[in-house]
Amino acid sequence: MSDDGYITPPPGLLPPPREPDGAPQREQVPAAPGGMPFFTPSPGPGHTTGPTIPSFRPSGPIPAPAAPPAPPARVPAPPPAPPIEPAAVTEQTPQVTRPDSVPGPTWSLVLTDGSALPLAGATFVGRNPTVTAAAPGATLLPLADPAKSLSKTHALLVPELDYLMVTDLHSTNGLAVIAPGGAVTVLEPGRTSPVGSGSQLQLGSFTVTVTRS
Repeated sequence: MSDDGYITPPPGLLPPPREPDGAPQREQVPAAPGGMPFFTPSPGPGHTTGPTIPSFRPSGPIPAPAAPPAPPARVPAPPPAPPIEPAAVTEQTPQVTRPDSVPGPTWSLVLTDGSALPLAGATFVGRNPTVTAAAPGATLLPLADPAKSLSKTHALLVPELDYLMVTDLHSTNGLAVIAPGGAVTVLEPGRTSPVGSGSQLQLGSFTVTVTRS
């Protein structure tokens, strides 16, 4: 009997314990000197140590990795074009005349005695004309009228390319245009009208002929 109250059978009376079916058989290994014996389990039937990974070998040579595409070639910029030298002026080179240098037509007032009074630009005509706000920089052209049918500032005459622009400045006796064919047109005071070369201006009883040269 052991100290803990259990009966210990004599050696060899009981068979050794059986291992369960399928359990790995243990192999008894002699104990190391001075130590306890230990057992190494032996692999049983169907036992594997781990998953088997199949290996594959390519049938042909392994292709080398494709090389990266080469960067595009940088094309150098073309050199700047040299400045163009102006052509030399010769006797055969055509000369271009600026429009402001082309002389315009000359307009004149021809009196009954045949004398001509040129109009250099906008002009006030009358017995004793003065400048008004209608044309601050205009020229003054007094006309001798013994009958005094002209107003002091009777009309404003402005030469243009094809016509003489005439404005009656609200004169006392009015202003009429006599065409070369004899037709008479009375101008409306304050309104500008075109008058062609060869026509006559009747300023009151004073008559002048408009000419362009």
